[in-house]
Amino acid sequence: MDPLTHGLLGACYGQARHGEALRRPALVWGAVLAMAPDVDVVLNLTGPLAEWTWHRGVTHALWFVLLAGALSGHWLSRARGGPRHAWIELGVVSMLTHPLLDVATTYGTQLLAPFSNRRFAVDAIAIVDPAYSFALAAAIVAGLRAGPATLAARRAGRSALAVSTLYLGAGLATNHYTEAYARQQLRDEGVEAARVAAYPTLLQLPYRRVVARSGDDVRVGFVTLLRLRPIQWERFRQASGPAVEAARATSEVRLFEWFAMGEATPRVVQDGASARVEFDDLRYGLPGRPRDGLWGVRLGLDPSGRPLGPAERFDRELLAPVSGILLTLWRETLGLS
Repeated sequence: MDPLTHGLLGACYGQARHGEALRRPALVWGAVLAMAPDVDVVLNLTGPLAEWTWHRGVTHALWFVLLAGALSGHWLSRARGGPRHAWIELGVVSMLTHPLLDVATTYGTQLLAPFSNRRFAVDAIAIVDPAYSFALAAAIVAGLRAGPATLAARRAGRSALAVSTLYLGAGLATNHYTEAYARQQLRDEGVEAARVAAYPTLLQLPYRRVVARSGDDVRVGFVTLLRLRPIQWERFRQASGPAVEAARATSEVRLFEWFAMGEATPRVVQDGASARVEFDDLRYGLPGRPRDGLWGVRLGLDPSGRPLGPAERFDRELLAPVSGILLTLWRETLGLS
């Protein structure tokens, strides 16, 4: 999730659990510690592929947040006074909320780093969801007005934590239902052996991107639970052959395929005697151009099939201004298109 939402979740927990004992600092430090694992973004400056390499790595691992949270809580108890156990609990839980909330999104979080590079994601919610963030923010505002140490503040915080958790559950249920709906449509179309995955789209819960694979045959479409209709698939075959294998032999493409968690999809673009291999991340994309991901890597090959240099990251150009994309997303979510 975005850093602000992580901070809101930590502050809301501090208000709900420790506002009486620690008062306003419970909110402040709950927010700071909940955002702390994203300190790894400074490593994004080390190279064009560094975000995929480092973000949501060791600083998001369970052992790291538990240890760092306990140490932070111990330090805060000495620096600011107050019950030591309350500070340690605030530190541990606030930092733990960060990777657990990130797992609810699609990006992938290395909960076991550096002992395993497996990326965990349950695809319940988009990385930016105003409804989820607003529920937390509203509780914090209500608590601050009532006073951080009041029973009303604690009740507001607990209510927001319950509502936000139920919202994540609703997102997970939405994804499971969308995948089941897509599988049934594919069976009705005569496609039995397909791997189907649904992914949240930005800013809301009910509108999902669906990727279905059967061998090299790929289908991409969108579903809104607010108005169920047959999925209009964009169908294509992912590229294969020597050019694709030459690209996959490079460290950059191997990194991207690991990052994309099975959704890195190649295509070969001929440019005279030379060729260009592009890999898209099909987990992320916008209405109007289902085949394209939002980002990927590309590698140029000479006429003999040798790489012309290292593979490079690219970001797909938007087909319309941001305002137009948001309007389309809103209309698609409501089933008006």
